[in-house]
Amino acid sequence: MNGTTRWALIVCLLTLTGVSAAQAGNENTFIGRWALTIPGGGAGWLGVEDKGGYLDAAILWGGGSVVPVDSVYIDHDRLYVTRNTRIERKDAAGKVLRTQTFTEIISAQIDGDNMELMQLRPNQNGRGASTNTFTGKRIPALPARPDLSKVKYGDPVQLFNGRDTQGWRLTNPGQTSGWSVENGVLSNRPVQQEGKPHISYGNLRTESEFEDFNLKLEVNVPKGGNSGIYLRGIYEVQVTDSYGRGLDSHHMGGIYSRITPSVSAEKPAGQWQDYDITLLDRHVTVKLNGKTIIDNQPLLGCTGGALWSDEFKPGPIYLQGDHTGVSYRNIVLTPIINADSIVFEDGFDGKLVAGWTWLREDRKTWRLRDNALEICVEPGVAHNVKNALVRPAPDRHKGKYAFDVTVSNLTVPTNQYEQAGLTWYNDGKAVFKLVKERVDGQLIIIPGRKPMTSQTVQLRLVVNGGSITAQYRANAEGDFQTAAAATLPEAGKDEISIQCYNGPADAEHWIRFDDFRITRLKE
Repeated sequence: MNGTTRWALIVCLLTLTGVSAAQAGNENTFIGRWALTIPGGGAGWLGVEDKGGYLDAAILWGGGSVVPVDSVYIDHDRLYVTRNTRIERKDAAGKVLRTQTFTEIISAQIDGDNMELMQLRPNQNGRGASTNTFTGKRIPALPARPDLSKVKYGDPVQLFNGRDTQGWRLTNPGQTSGWSVENGVLSNRPVQQEGKPHISYGNLRTESEFEDFNLKLEVNVPKGGNSGIYLRGIYEVQVTDSYGRGLDSHHMGGIYSRITPSVSAEKPAGQWQDYDITLLDRHVTVKLNGKTIIDNQPLLGCTGGALWSDEFKPGPIYLQGDHTGVSYRNIVLTPIINADSIVFEDGFDGKLVAGWTWLREDRKTWRLRDNALEICVEPGVAHNVKNALVRPAPDRHKGKYAFDVTVSNLTVPTNQYEQAGLTWYNDGKAVFKLVKERVDGQLIIIPGRKPMTSQTVQLRLVVNGGSITAQYRANAEGDFQTAAAATLPEAGKDEISIQCYNGPADAEHWIRFDDFRITRLKE
């Protein structure tokens, strides 16, 4: 029995088996969105949903659109997806004798956030089948919509100099370039000659790669024209002659097969049209000819023709040149500085932001002054600390988060283990702390016992799933240094706290806390 026959038999047997007792639990592990690297190295995508009574799924296989699968089911610890292809059987004269359906089966198994997949694909002549293995990776949950009013931009970059294609190259050097420059315009002319072999024309990409940005350009689409602008090499903003054809994700300005424009704003073919596109935190805003047609909408995954499926790596701008003629000009990209998204912040400017609670509050020994929170370091230890200010932490399995606060000693510490900083709580228990502490006459960062003599230090806890990393930087300047890393208990009621304790009983020692912030970091 050969390998293909053996695999087909296994699939049949698994299909006929009953539902296991653990199946309901297994389903939850498959629900979500998966970035695929399909056979041959291309980009793919799989989305599996619980529709409240049945499973559904959609798939992207290299090029084209995101499409529904024909069926999806889970049996034991495997996911099965089927895709049907209809084949017309014709006689020598071209008459259709019958239509047959061939079913491709994709099987998947999960190890953590990684997916191992196998494709069983029947040959269309009905003799044998091919098998391919490939991989997938779970796509983290989308962050909240970014606040575009708070975006900080770097210096604009002129991607096209108006003279030549310096700074650009084909995505596939084995294809033919139809691109040329004339009078400040970058044009693609993919000319085919009748009676001669088809010429494979290439897409043009920037040499440079980018993360989040604003992109402005002008495009001129001829009658019946079709091109595309790929953001970071993975998300296609459609460029096509769709004037007067209504709203569709495949029309001008749509995110191809994913996001439909809210209004039609395209001009007739042959006219110059303006794009103003912002990509930030896997959300996109598209303005076409001065109208906002996609307003800060989430991107669920790559689109057809993506260079790869990884949404977190930098990538180029690329212009689709394998379809029809098209012209571009005035291509300017402005990078976004620090594209991390702020989830919560408190500058302590006269009042506490909603969501904080106190543990063992002593109202006489804390105050808000000069845009800071000041707390008197009272006697006590971790389990009975007074004036611990606590708030809920975001779900640490839905992203990577940083918790920052700047700590200043207004009074020189004198007590053994006198300390101030951040504490992580899990189900009401303090399980990890990052503090500036006096130990045996020295001021150090705990954990890690890193010397810290400056009056002010910025403390940062980075939490990603089950891991926590303690970082610091003196005077809140320069690069963060790592003090230590550890593993957290299973997620429960997770909270973050500002606190200080082990102060002297016979003196007032005050700590100043500035600029508390929770930030969702880019993966």
